[in-house]
Amino acid sequence: MKAIAVLAALLTPCWLGSADAAGGGSAVGAPSAPITMEVFSDFQCPHCRILFEQTLPLVAQDYARTGKVYLIYREYPLAGNAYSKQAAYLAAAAARVGRYEQVAGALFARQAEWAASGKPEQAALSGLAGADAAKIRALAKDSSVTAEVDKDIARGQSLRINQTPTMIITHRLKQYPLTGSVSYSLLRRFLDELLSK
Repeated sequence: MKAIAVLAALLTPCWLGSADAAGGGSAVGAPSAPITMEVFSDFQCPHCRILFEQTLPLVAQDYARTGKVYLIYREYPLAGNAYSKQAAYLAAAAARVGRYEQVAGALFARQAEWAASGKPEQAALSGLAGADAAKIRALAKDSSVTAEVDKDIARGQSLRINQTPTMIITHRLKQYPLTGSVSYSLLRRFLDELLSK
């Protein structure tokens, strides 16, 4: 598979220390799609931001919303990033009120700011109505949300993920791990190659 070799040559990952708990992703598309793509990401990772902002919206538009890919976001905070887990809890809480993309987008857009200040909540909830912000703030502390994040971390650990972003692409029971901020054009070629089989 030429596409995998090309992708591997372009990878620039963030490396993990020892991973501890995170989880609770959001999904786009149908679980019955021929390809499942799990994206393990950390809100303090600059390469995760690039993937989220530049590649994943196009995957959602062209593949997930057309029934070709089931796209699952997984929270996978890096052990060395002090505020990643708090950000993951906020994103998982936002998924419960239908605001995952908005909150994740705000966290990535203001990544440098909250990583320096230690206040991801401020960035995550900016631009939300008061009622939604209050719900997310409360849910982020709920044990069911933190357990959801822990479940994503456990899933990543079971797949031996050691860097972010990592995408696990599953097609016909075969798994293909791809790491780094992969460009849409390369990922599109790879997905099309899988779909043609």
